[in-house]
Amino acid sequence: MILGRLNAQTLNTHTELAAKGPKNQIDLTYFRATLEFRQRTGLLLEAALRVAASTKSYRLYKTLVETAAMFKIGATSATSKKTVRWFQQAMTKTYGGEEGVPKIILGTREISTPGEEEICAGDAVELEVEVDRSHAERFTKHKMEHAVRQGVNPRIALGPGMYREGWWILVRAKRIGGEDDGDVSEEEEDDKEQQPNPILDSQDEATKKLFKAEQEENRLLTAWPFMVLNVTQKTGKVKVRFMVPDKPGKYKFYIDVKSQEFLGCDESFTIEKEVLDKADVERKQAEEEEDGDDAEIEEQGEESKKTN
Repeated sequence: MILGRLNAQTLNTHTELAAKGPKNQIDLTYFRATLEFRQRTGLLLEAALRVAASTKSYRLYKTLVETAAMFKIGATSATSKKTVRWFQQAMTKTYGGEEGVPKIILGTREISTPGEEEICAGDAVELEVEVDRSHAERFTKHKMEHAVRQGVNPRIALGPGMYREGWWILVRAKRIGGEDDGDVSEEEEDDKEQQPNPILDSQDEATKKLFKAEQEENRLLTAWPFMVLNVTQKTGKVKVRFMVPDKPGKYKFYIDVKSQEFLGCDESFTIEKEVLDKADVERKQAEEEEDGDDAEIEEQGEESKKTN
C-alpha cells in the first residue's frame, strides 16, 4: 500500500491501466482502500510531527513535512530534480502555463519584540513575513472552469471549506561571533538534561544521545503552520511567535517556508539579530531614567532661582 501510494502518479497514468479501466478488467481493492490508508497515514504523520516538535529536531520535522507532500502527490521523493521537474511540468499543463506552478514570493521580513526596541535573551519575539502566492490566479481560474464543467455554481466551488493549502515555517538559530561560539558549558548542558521531556525520556540511551548531539542550528525554535483556505488569496502577512535563545549574543536565524502540498516551492532565508542581556538593558534604562530625573531637578532649580 505504501509503495502504491508513493508511486501513485506513475501507477494512475500507466498506459496498461488506462486501457484496462474502460473494460472493467481492474481489481479495485487497492483504489477502494487507498483513501482510508491515506487518512491513517496522515494521522501518523501528525503524531510524528508532535514528536519532532517535542524533541526540537529540525531535520526530523523537515523530513516529515516533505513526506506529507510525497504522500499527497504520490511521488517517491520531495527533493530530487527529476521529481520536481515532473511535478512542475504537470502543474504547467494542468493550470495552463508556468504561472500555475505553485510558488510563493517572500517580501518584507523582520524579527522584533512587540512593544520593545531591543531583543533580549529569552524574549517572546515575532517574525513577520509578507507572502505572495503567485499561483493564486491560475488556481482560481482552473477551479472555476472545473466547477462549470461539473454544473456547480462557481461561488460554491470557491466558498468556505472548499480549499486547503498547508505551509510550515520552521525557525532555528545559531549564535555567531565570539571566541566561545557554539560552545556549551557543563552547567548549561546539565540544565538541558534536567528539563523533562516525556517523549525523549522514554527512549533508549542511544536515541537520547542522538538527539542531544544535534548541532545548535538544527534545533527548532518553532514550527509554525499557516493554512490558506481561500484559493483566491494572493497576498498576506504571516506572524510567527517564538522564544529567542536565553544566551545573549549575535544570532543568525534560519527560516524555512515549506509546503506540505507541493514540490519544489520551498523558500529559505536568514536574519541576523543582536540578542541583548536583559539585566544590562534594564540597568541601562534605569540609569537613563535616573539621569532624566536629575536633569529635571536641575532644571527646576534653575527656574526657582530665576523666580526668586
